[in-house]
Order: sequence, then structure tokens, then C-alpha cells
Amino acid sequence: MISSIAEENFSTRIIIDVVLLIIAAIPIPLFYTGVFTPYRRGFFCDDETIQYPYRDSTVTDFALYVGGLTIGILAIFICEFVRKLFVKKEDENVFYFFDREMPPSVVYLYSSISLFLFGACIVETGTDFIKYTLGRLRPNFIDVCKPDFDCSLLLNPHTFVQNYTCTNPDTYSVDDSRLSFPSGHSSFAIYAILFSVIYLQRCLICPHSKFLRPAVQFILMLIGAYTAVSRIGDNKHHWSDIVGGLTLGTITAVSMFCIPQKNLARVDEVKKKEGTKISTNLELYGSV
Repeated sequence: MISSIAEENFSTRIIIDVVLLIIAAIPIPLFYTGVFTPYRRGFFCDDETIQYPYRDSTVTDFALYVGGLTIGILAIFICEFVRKLFVKKEDENVFYFFDREMPPSVVYLYSSISLFLFGACIVETGTDFIKYTLGRLRPNFIDVCKPDFDCSLLLNPHTFVQNYTCTNPDTYSVDDSRLSFPSGHSSFAIYAILFSVIYLQRCLICPHSKFLRPAVQFILMLIGAYTAVSRIGDNKHHWSDIVGGLTLGTITAVSMFCIPQKNLARVDEVKKKEGTKISTNLELYGSV
């Protein structure tokens, strides 16, 4: 049997990871505290795509972020718990943090959760950056903004209006009505869901049922799809905003699993030579 036991001091790596995670997260609160303002785009008077009534969100921001983060982190904890049931202690790698030996489970949880959170920060920052740069008007823009320009007085309804003022005193809502593309709900939801689905596929051991894992994955994908589609019914986004958000979230989730791809080679080699489907580590992290 080939031993997979290895020793590694990951003190420097964890410090660098934490710094990069903080850097990736810094822009997020700046977008929500008024530091940045969205691009002020005009509109055509006869543009019916921005004249839908305002509706409350079916999936609130709180439910989106708390739910998405909970699903991702819970998937990681479940996989690590199951892994512990099948891996012998003597087969575990040995890790040190400033010359102090760390439990392998703590290292694996840190590695996976930090990767998940880093991707979440990336997709959120990327989404907000595009939103504020483009300033695409939401389907409910006219109802929220209530512009002081009277389009009914024009002979040509296809007139582009650039000089107008929103009469709605709620400046936060007005700015938010300019942030249609891409859909933040779609990008974050599909990121969290797809990350969890791929993670479960790569790391969850299900020796007693071959349908348990795909059933859970299917339910998660339904949750992600419902979150995205609900934004159209809520008059928050155009269909192309949803596609853009899903694309951004998908690329980010898949990228998080491509970064440590070289580590999979050693794990797969160990599994093949040992003749077992159970990895001695999480498949993502042959060496943390």
C-alpha cells in the first residue's frame, strides 16, 4: 500500500490566503454604502421593457446571502464528517501552523471554506462592478424613478431622454433601479449552488445509496433555478440579466475547482494504486 502521509507547514499560505480574501471582500461594502454610484443612463419614452410595476422580491437579499453561504458551508462540513468515518487516523497527512500540529479536519475545513468564501467575494465584486459600470435600467425603473419628464407631450414617442430628474426621494431605490445587468441574485445563487453540487460530487462518499447524492444535487439546482427565475416575475431583471448572472456565477464556481487541479492527480493516483474509491483527503486538496 502506498502511503499518502505528508508533512507540511502552511503558516505562510494561510496568511497570504487571508490577506487575499480580505482584499477580495473590501469592494463589496463600498458598493452598498454610497461610495460608488451607478452610471446614469437615459431611456426611450416608448421603451415598454422598463415600465413594469414595482414588486417586492420573492427571494430577499438576506435569504439569498444567508441561504447561499449556509448551503455551501454545510456541504463542506457534511463531506468532512463523512470523510472522517472512512479514513483511518494513521493515513492522515500532518500539518503544522507555526510549528504547532493542526488536526487534519481543521485544515481541510479551512481550505474548503476559504476557497468557497473567496469565490463568493469574487462573484459578488465582479457582479457589482459590472452593474455600476453599465447602469442598465431595471424593468421597474419608470415606476421607481418617477422621472419628471412627461413623454406624453412628445410627438415622436421614440425620443431618447437624457436630461431628467427622478422625483422619488428614496435615492437608494433609484440607484438600485439602475443596476439590472447582471442579476446579482442569479450570479450568487448559481455560484453557491454549483459550488456545492460539484463539491458533493467530488468529495461526498455515499456507499449505501447511489441516488442520495444526485437527489440532493437536483434539489439544490432547483433552488438556484427558482431564485434566478423569480427575479423576472418580480420585475427586477430582464431575461438577459438572468443569463448574464448565471454565466458569471457558473464560470466563477467552476474556476474555484480548476485552480487546485494539479492536486487531484496525486489523490487519483493514490486511489488507483490502493484500489479504493475513498480518498485519504478531500479530493480538492491533495496537499493543502
